[in-house]
Amino acid sequence: DLKPTLKGLHFLGDFLDTHSVSSHSKGMIPIPGLTLGKEYKAGNDLLNKFDAITNSCPNHIDKTFIYGNHEDRYFRHIANSDNNKFADALLSPQQALNLDARGYTTLTNWKEDYKLLGNSLQLIHGEYCTQSPARTHMNKLKSSVMFVHTHRIDICYDGEKAGFNIGWGGDSNAPCFNYVSRITKLNWMNGFALVTIDENNHFHTQVIQVYKDHFWYGGKKY
Repeated sequence: DLKPTLKGLHFLGDFLDTHSVSSHSKGMIPIPGLTLGKEYKAGNDLLNKFDAITNSCPNHIDKTFIYGNHEDRYFRHIANSDNNKFADALLSPQQALNLDARGYTTLTNWKEDYKLLGNSLQLIHGEYCTQSPARTHMNKLKSSVMFVHTHRIDICYDGEKAGFNIGWGGDSNAPCFNYVSRITKLNWMNGFALVTIDENNHFHTQVIQVYKDHFWYGGKKY
């Protein structure tokens, strides 16, 4: 529905869980039958759906894929001396998801990299899991910021600066998330954000909550 005006698509990290190389499950088979190849296939299938939309937009779509700490599991896995011998044979998320061919700018340093929208809105993966992560990230960066790391939604404004913690997009009941408690997952909230950059390069943001597999936007239920 937004194709006529869409200008960008930005993934802020943990698009993949890369559960099969997680240190949480070191020495075990965490989920029988789950492999990194299957995770990569699921990621490609989903990106194909996004490509079907962005490739048919009338405008050029600026696309960004920022690694999160979960994609970073790949680097931590091959940094292990027992695994490093396979490093040149094990595809990275960037390679396996064909991100270059899909037209994404890939940012692989999850703690340092960011995408700037307009004059002042930094898109990052996020790092801090405090009681009010939006305020913490905004104060630490001394800038307006949007992130996803905590899987929660909270928003903070301080004058023209703002922090947007925009949730996540996943199924908390999936077995790969059993490394955290049920109480922790009760605080997770599915969501995403739409950002409009005006003629003065200032951002205007709508954070959209996904509730029980649907959301409302522009008076329409999706």
